[in-house]
Parts: sequence; C-alpha cells; structure tokens
Amino acid sequence: MTVYELLWYFAIYSFLGWCMEVVFCTVRTGKLVNRGFLNGPVCPIYGFGMTLVLAVLGRFSDNIALLFLGGMVLTSALELVGGWALKKFFHTTWWDYSEKPFNIGGYICLQFSLAWGVCVVLAVRFLHRVVHMFVRWIPFPVGVVLIGIIMAYFLTDAIVTVLAICRINRSLTVLSAMAAKLRQDSDVLSGRLGRFALRADERISGQREEFREKMEDARVEIQGKLQVQHAQMLEKQELRRAAHEEKREQMQQAAEQLRAEWMARNSKWQRRMQRRLLRAFPRMRNERDSEALRRVRAWLEEKRR
Repeated sequence: MTVYELLWYFAIYSFLGWCMEVVFCTVRTGKLVNRGFLNGPVCPIYGFGMTLVLAVLGRFSDNIALLFLGGMVLTSALELVGGWALKKFFHTTWWDYSEKPFNIGGYICLQFSLAWGVCVVLAVRFLHRVVHMFVRWIPFPVGVVLIGIIMAYFLTDAIVTVLAICRINRSLTVLSAMAAKLRQDSDVLSGRLGRFALRADERISGQREEFREKMEDARVEIQGKLQVQHAQMLEKQELRRAAHEEKREQMQQAAEQLRAEWMARNSKWQRRMQRRLLRAFPRMRNERDSEALRRVRAWLEEKRR
C-alpha cells in the first residue's frame, strides 16, 4: 500500500468509525451524541486502528483465525495506549471499563476486545473491498488534492480540540482552588459553631451537677440563676446561628460569582466545544479536579436547558 492509499483509508475508516459510535451510543442511550475526540464527524482511533490492521494483517486476509486474533490484539493495544496517553497528557479518563470483567486498568476489557476482533474480520474480508475500490475510483490528481484538504482539516480540528481541553483543565484548576477556599471557610464556621454548642452544653451540665450538690433550701435561687444563664447561652447560640447562616449566604453568592467568572472566561463557542466533549464522553473523569469538572458539566447542561 502506498502512503496515498493509507491516508485515504485512515480518513474513510475514521468517518465510518464515527458513524458506528454514533449509532451505538444512540441505540444505547436514546440520545443523538456527536461521539469522538474531535469536533468533526471522525474518530481518528478507528482510522489508526484499521490502517495498522491493514498494514500488518492485510496479507493474511484469507486466514480468519489469524485476522481475528491479530485484530483483537492490535486494536486492544491501540485502545490501551490511547487511553493511557489521554490520561497521561490531559489528566482525564475518557472511557472506563472498570466495571467490565477481565479489564486492564479500565482501558480495555475482554468483551470489547472480542468485539474488535469480529469487527476486524468483517472489515477486512468484506468492507475493505468496497473502500479499496472507492479509493481506486477517485482520479489520482483529484484524490491528492482532496486528501490534502482532509488532512489539513484533521490537523486543524485536532489543534482546536487540544486547545479546548487545555482551557478546560486550566478552568478546572482555578475552580478547584476557589471551591477549596469556600469549603475551608464553611468547615471553619461549622467547627466553631459545633465547639460553641458543646462548651455550652458542658457548662450547663456542670452547673446542673453543682446544683444537685447544693443544699435543698438554696434550690429555688440557684435554679433561677441557671435558667437565666441558660437563656443567655441560648441567645448567644442563636446569634451564632444567624451569623453562620449569613456567612453561608455570602458563600452562596461567592459560588454564583465563581460561575459568572467562569462564564466570562469562556466564550459561547468555547462553551459549545466543552459541552460537546463532555456529552460525547459522559464517564469522563479528571484525576486532579473531579469536583470542578462536575461543576462545569452542571453549568453547561443548565445553560443548554
């Protein structure tokens, strides 16, 4: 195979892989989702997978067993390396097979590896004949121009997507730091209020014990003093509660301000790209700022509605 043919195979199978992903997710979730790492109708991992399979196993197209085993190993290895690389560079888990039996790190599992083996056999034995005829049908000069345009589009889309992901990660870092400050303030207030309540209860209990040790003839006077002190402590506790609620309202306002600042940092186009990525990978997890990612996902879906 020539480089020209490999580039065409990569482009065609990237598009066909995207179609398969969209159909699979639509049937499974009942929602139409633009799947894939890139924004356009392509899934490059399918293009890489099939060009790798064709380059390594194309000469063994008559051996179904070798096609199945080799295709299963090659595609699973590619999925494993791809998932690890995305997590390594973007600190994000894009898909997770941890709940599936016989998985490796959640990146691959036996169920999908077997499915990839079947897909490789069907693609090499039947689908690739049509794809090969289509590529041969395109006049070579026209094909060179078209594949050049398509590759330029792939490169542009990849750059734009990577920049969008980097922006998401930067936003998550800022949001995580601000959210941590809000949680710290809340914990401090809760701790103070709890300690005050415990001290008040201990003091009242101690004075009750002291009251029991007093002589019977002083009971009425001491009980009156205890009631006055108890009322004063309850009043102070109510004042503390009011201050605590006021601080909570301030933190809620700060959270709203955090949302407004995030909206101001991201344009409508950037938010649309982020929404598409998060909807395409609903199980995406950020290893550093999972809570911030949850906030961003909720804000984007709220804006969508």
